Amino acid sequence: MGQMISWDSVMDKALSMPGVKVERENYLMEAFSNYDGVEQLREGNARPIDVFDSDIVERVANGAIKGHLLKVTALSTAAGIPGGPVVVATVSGDLIQYYWHVLVLAQKLGYIYGWPDLLGENKQVNENTKNILTVFVGVMLGAQAANKLIGEIAKNISTQIAKRLSQKALTKTVYYPVIKQVAKWIGVKLTKDMFAKGVSKAVPIIGGMTSGMLTFVTFKPMANKLQKELRFEMEKYCARCSYSENSDDIQDLPTIEVENVEDDNVNLEMIKIQACINIAKIDFELADSEIVLITDMINDSSLDDDDKMKLLEQLHSKEILNIDFTKLKGSELHSIALIENLIAVVKIDNIIKPAEKIYLFKIVHDLGFSREDIQILLEA
Repeated sequence: MGQMISWDSVMDKALSMPGVKVERENYLMEAFSNYDGVEQLREGNARPIDVFDSDIVERVANGAIKGHLLKVTALSTAAGIPGGPVVVATVSGDLIQYYWHVLVLAQKLGYIYGWPDLLGENKQVNENTKNILTVFVGVMLGAQAANKLIGEIAKNISTQIAKRLSQKALTKTVYYPVIKQVAKWIGVKLTKDMFAKGVSKAVPIIGGMTSGMLTFVTFKPMANKLQKELRFEMEKYCARCSYSENSDDIQDLPTIEVENVEDDNVNLEMIKIQACINIAKIDFELADSEIVLITDMINDSSLDDDDKMKLLEQLHSKEILNIDFTKLKGSELHSIALIENLIAVVKIDNIIKPAEKIYLFKIVHDLGFSREDIQILLEA
């Protein structure tokens, strides 16, 4: 299948391009400049929904989507290349340009629907910025764990909506393990789309007008998914969450002691990777693509070298591990993230075998989900 695409690599390259950073206040003042009351966005650091009717907020959001849709479609048309699947071993420039538009639009939609400034001090991109953008892109690409995660984060920052996102590192929150898994899921999806279906699926550039049309029909649904989720959270929380500049009123992201975060992360990562190892071996045919994917999971984890070596040995042994999923059952967020990782493993070789499906449904049952819930993800 070739080299696995890393979402972190794609994002870093896109974030290094000029114009990718969107400053909240400047953007909102420009976006709502045609409407009376726009100065309130500056004077009170208010959210757009605090100042304007929801119809106006929707109009501005739709305008932002339309603007980027036209630009990215024009980019694809101008950059058209001969048709047919394109096999690439490295991240292409077209992919980076495509996700430049995705990241810029994600920031704009976040601000329109009431999210705080995603940039760090001195208006620079930091790890928190990258983590939130990863969640946004996960929503756009259909990651169910990202949908759940965006709601959890929105709920906990609702009282600081007009301020900058808390500078407490998201790496010290209970969300971080899932953010890492969403990033891995995005990388797997980009790789599968690029190789199995051709570059036209991930970055629809097949040539001329065909290229532009394919970009149109893929970019717009992605944007609409994020818009829908952000709108839902705005409607759900903004009505009852009042903004205050008093820092004593600001609810911070839920955290636990760093030592406990690290311990919990290790336990969760071990469980999730071991489950992925089991499902890859359950049919007694370990595909090269499965080995590459799981090895990347192990290498990218925060486990120590001894644990990584143990997992690599387990990957290449014939043993099927007995795993206790109790720690995951209490968290719908972590459970969904695990299920999506398992589905990524079973679909990586483009063949879902009966033994893999049976084992997947067993885990799904143990975690408290139904087969119907997961069948949709399998068919996606």
